[in-house]
Amino acid sequence: MSNRRSSRYQTPTEERYLPSGERYTMGDRDKRAQAIKQAKDHVKKWASKDKPPRPDGPLWDQETDDLFFSRRRRGLVTWWIPTGSPIYYEFEGFYEKLLQTISPDPQSQWETIRHSLVLFYDFQEKKRNALKRKLDENRQALPITPYANAIVHTLKEHRLLLIAGDTGCGKSTQVPQILMQAGFQKIACTQPRRIACSSLARRVSYETMNEYGSEIAYQVRFEGTKTRRTRTLFLTEGLLLRQYAMDNTLSMYDVIVVDEVHERHMTGDFLLALLKQLMTVRKDLYLVLMSATINAELFAHYFDAPTLVVPGKMYDVKIRYWKHHRHEDKRLIDDAAYEKRQAAAIKVSIPSRSERLDAAPYLNIMAHIDETTPETERGDMLIFLSGINEITSLEQELKIYAEETQKWIILILHSSVAIDDQDKIFDLPPQGIRKCIISSNIAETSVTIDGIRFIVDSGKVKESSHEAITNSKKLSEFWISKASAKQRAGRAGRTGPGECYRLYSENEFLHFNDYSVPEIQRGALESILLNIKALQLGDPRTFDYIEAPSSEAVEASVQLLQNLGALDQAERITNLGMVLANLPVDTVIGKMILLGYVLQIGNPTLSLVACMSVQSPFVHLSSSNPANASTLKNQKSFDYHHGDPFTLLNVWQSWLEIKNDPKRSSRQWCRQHGIEEQRLYEITKIRTQFEHILKDFQPEALDDDDSGSLDQIEARHSRHQQRNLLKREKHGQQSRKKRRILSMHQEEEGTTENEVDIRALEFSLGNNVNQLQRRGTLDLKHDDRTIQLLKLIVCSALYPQFSIGDPHNPHRKSDELIFHTPVASFLSLHPTSTLAHHPDWVREPGEKVRKDDLQAEQGIQNQLVCYLQLLETSKPYLLNLTRTPGIQTLLLYAKKLDTNEDCSVIVADAFYLIKFKTSAVAQYVLLLASKLRNALERLFNQKLGQGAGRVGIIVHDDSTSEGAHCIPPLITPSVRHHLPLAIQDILDDQENMAEVVDLWTPTVEAAFQSEIKSISDQLVEFMTTSLSAELLIGKSTQFLEMITPNLWYDSLNIPSCACPVELDNKIPDGMKMYWYCQHCDNTLTLRKSQLLEHVASCYTPSGPLPPMLD
Repeated sequence: MSNRRSSRYQTPTEERYLPSGERYTMGDRDKRAQAIKQAKDHVKKWASKDKPPRPDGPLWDQETDDLFFSRRRRGLVTWWIPTGSPIYYEFEGFYEKLLQTISPDPQSQWETIRHSLVLFYDFQEKKRNALKRKLDENRQALPITPYANAIVHTLKEHRLLLIAGDTGCGKSTQVPQILMQAGFQKIACTQPRRIACSSLARRVSYETMNEYGSEIAYQVRFEGTKTRRTRTLFLTEGLLLRQYAMDNTLSMYDVIVVDEVHERHMTGDFLLALLKQLMTVRKDLYLVLMSATINAELFAHYFDAPTLVVPGKMYDVKIRYWKHHRHEDKRLIDDAAYEKRQAAAIKVSIPSRSERLDAAPYLNIMAHIDETTPETERGDMLIFLSGINEITSLEQELKIYAEETQKWIILILHSSVAIDDQDKIFDLPPQGIRKCIISSNIAETSVTIDGIRFIVDSGKVKESSHEAITNSKKLSEFWISKASAKQRAGRAGRTGPGECYRLYSENEFLHFNDYSVPEIQRGALESILLNIKALQLGDPRTFDYIEAPSSEAVEASVQLLQNLGALDQAERITNLGMVLANLPVDTVIGKMILLGYVLQIGNPTLSLVACMSVQSPFVHLSSSNPANASTLKNQKSFDYHHGDPFTLLNVWQSWLEIKNDPKRSSRQWCRQHGIEEQRLYEITKIRTQFEHILKDFQPEALDDDDSGSLDQIEARHSRHQQRNLLKREKHGQQSRKKRRILSMHQEEEGTTENEVDIRALEFSLGNNVNQLQRRGTLDLKHDDRTIQLLKLIVCSALYPQFSIGDPHNPHRKSDELIFHTPVASFLSLHPTSTLAHHPDWVREPGEKVRKDDLQAEQGIQNQLVCYLQLLETSKPYLLNLTRTPGIQTLLLYAKKLDTNEDCSVIVADAFYLIKFKTSAVAQYVLLLASKLRNALERLFNQKLGQGAGRVGIIVHDDSTSEGAHCIPPLITPSVRHHLPLAIQDILDDQENMAEVVDLWTPTVEAAFQSEIKSISDQLVEFMTTSLSAELLIGKSTQFLEMITPNLWYDSLNIPSCACPVELDNKIPDGMKMYWYCQHCDNTLTLRKSQLLEHVASCYTPSGPLPPMLD
């Protein structure tokens, strides 16, 4: 080894910190220690610029590294310690410590490494043997181990087995090993969560001492370790469903293990129904169901299978009902109501009594623990509350007590809490101090926290239920089930005896539901119904569910799929439906991605949809705290008048600019702007996943020609160094993780601002920021064409989720604006929405007017607010909002348009009333909208057919069949003769709409590209052109003649509202508008200056000029 040991980092080396001209050998301890200290200090200072130091290599030179460890050079110990592996960095640390105890010959580095490897191998063998003995002891102590033979015997005899194993019995890790040892070769183990798949695969590999190597693997979307040798695969339920869609016999497996079936996720229930059918087809398939709190009777009856009950490894938990703090809930303990709930086929959760959170019982329990439990006895407390509002309210009260006693550290756990704050719950408190974690039900099963001794159970949970009629989500507080209460109490008995304080009476507990209501009976069913149709499993109404959803929910979901275009009027699956069923995303998100692809704006669409798919990145801050004023102002600087999706896109694009500037810190920027950076990393990751999904559907969907954008050699070198640093940091942080200690102020010891951020390294390795900015962003200030197309995409996918402002909103306060939909009234904008921050964007017509002016009342009616979600908490709120021109949007997407005789009055979807001032303009706009929607639908279906691998487009032309559109018999010539010309043109366009593309040739592709660009330009012009019309709330009165499936002519018994339109000098010069010229009998699209020129040239000098306002 050379007499100067190189540093781990590119800058600096230790030598530069020695006095000039001095050198040292391994024995010069003082000089060497001084050099190391100075080097580390410099590294920390250099790393503070949000640019992590890059490694220059290990503690030996490159030639030695190649000789021993290089995969490419077939190093001597590559089979054992390949470069970059976890054991490689472990050996590096071992070697560094060894050098401190020896003084080798400076010229014999290879011999030193060889000697170190021999010692390291001996050390690893001893550690391996000790670990093996420990693992064997732990395995023998697990409750499920004595049942191994029973599991194998029962499974081989019945082909199906239910294992009801309590928490801690070892079923998730041991059953796959038992099956492998029994000789099963192809085993699938499903988990409801992605993180569980990877963690269980690692744990099983660890317990088997990696004896099986790649035979144990995991697979989740876009990530996995599966190889040809894999025997046991941990995967998500959704991934197994997609494999079923490709191979409906699942021939790649001979055993399927479904874990955590008690959680009753919709995907899990649907998977079990498919597996039940598959068991009758494949006689060589074996199925194992596992859960901690399984409803054994329900599943045994559904599958007709034996049940094996395995007790858990649980310590005694004393249950204490904390009495006298409140009166019992009379609705809960009503015996008649309880019997009715028990007998009901469709289960419902039990609403809890609305009451303000009382902190007194929790404070009394903490005081009781302080008085009765010595400080020397370890044991933390976990409190279960229903939601984030209750959690933060109690947190403030308990922090006061903690400050006074100096015996508690208060932490909170909720999905909306920052990731770094969530991680604190795993840290250790100082000696003599206890943690108090206030959590939602996420700590029941999703998160396991060691050291919990005391549980305080409020008995409440907030669940989201889906309202089928309004397609809304209602977040309400309910009583938990008996199974959940048992699960919560069990959290106190994992590491020792514990206590559970229940803040409800034993009588109330006895009246709880036995189990939680399954998601399929309280959630939206669109994805399940679409899969049933795509897999040709029959009528969703008669499908063999474990517990069937309500008929109302099924009918509402069918209607939503028809609105989306996934099902036709006869409930047959369409081209769009088939594609959506094969995309691993929500149906609405899938349609947005596909529309963006067809309209040739795929990359901006992926970015916008990714922003709509994550929780808001804005940190919730109290406006009453003066310290938050600057941060709140920075948050609002991103607000964008088109709506929330564009605001989030603005945040993400601004963050990318910071990421691309090596002189700026993205972490610091996020703190200054009140943004949770983890959400922005999630947006980037989700966007990448959506990009993979789109490429899987159509490989040429996105332009990926970026080969010359960077110097390839320099880029590869940089990424190689970053990858090495990422591995080293992960290895280091894993070891540091065990030593994290909380302080009374919840700060981590040993954590500095300069610590390398693993998320930033992973982002740098997985993304090219220049490419992201070039392909995934758009100019929000100037690219109005793309913005309008994106709004069209959002509205098309979310139809009919539109809302219209109340006529009296201009007179209301900013936080009291009211909106209405066809199915729900008196809705509010959610306080977190961009439009709630700027009510004038949805309240006034765009210019200051008197509040008594009629225009103020009508201004808001000319636009609609499209919403992603309708959420009911304390009151109904609209979430994730987008502004859109109301009349144009309805004419393009409404499923039903009723008109009067001259088309000056139109009612859309029997709710929205449109009044045109000129009947000729109304007829022209109707014709234009009809042609645009027909052309877009035709091109969309053609492209979907090509993407799905079809050479032609299937058109249902059997008008008499059950599946045909409800087009009436051809209108007789006598009737047709009396129709307005525009209506006759609409009828002709509808009759000629269906065209079949025989083959998708390059010529067809070129024609498609040209036509879709033309249609896109026309759509943008249509959406941005002003209309002399107003939008109100109204209803159709009768139905006479249907011209198209969307248009019913003369079905309104309403007189014409047409009247002469005056040229108004208030019209902005740059605004386009539709104008009917009575002199030349033409409807034109003109700006104001063009309109004046036309008037001057068209009207004769002797004729009357149109009225003009001064």
